[in-house]
Amino acid sequence: MSSIIDRETFQRLTLMYLIAQFPDGVDNDRHLQKVLYLATRDVEPKPFTFHFTEEGPFSRDASVRLLHMFETDIVRRETPNGSARDATWMAHDTETCREFCEAYEEGLPQHADALRASVAEFGSLKQGRLNGLLAADPRLQGLRCGRVLMRETSRRPVRVALDDDLAEELDMMLSPVFLQSMRRMDRAMAQGEFDTSKVRVIRSLDEAF
Repeated sequence: MSSIIDRETFQRLTLMYLIAQFPDGVDNDRHLQKVLYLATRDVEPKPFTFHFTEEGPFSRDASVRLLHMFETDIVRRETPNGSARDATWMAHDTETCREFCEAYEEGLPQHADALRASVAEFGSLKQGRLNGLLAADPRLQGLRCGRVLMRETSRRPVRVALDDDLAEELDMMLSPVFLQSMRRMDRAMAQGEFDTSKVRVIRSLDEAF
């Protein structure tokens, strides 16, 4: 049994699953980026391209995707000191989030194993300790800022060990466009601007025949 999911769904699921492995959330963007890099550099397909920066491995796509996930309420962000840079990233403690994580484990088991192992080994380390480990990593020695550390495997859909229905559901439920549309509809209904009684319902084929 296999199907495909959109590459952006693959990226969103990877980020959600990683964050969900931190019971108290991920301390900040920099910590998340480094644990993500260590988790995914030896798996295929690779979800993100990473570059070497003064602060260590960094993926612009992961940063952008994470912001979009926050804006559509797929993940939470807490900013106790008012700084988005030092925000704590957290997964929602909901049945939906757990189902997404279970789908990730079923559809991409090697990735799920790698993410859990990276969180177990590096997730609780203080930032200074993690920076020291990366500074001593032979793969990162003598690199100039901007150097590509690893590239996203493909910009095409990603094959997963899931049935077609579940794959399509993941693509829809993690789509920012779909989630934003549902938000607008919810707001309109709450404000009385959307009359559901006037929505034309098309009968299903089962009912028609």
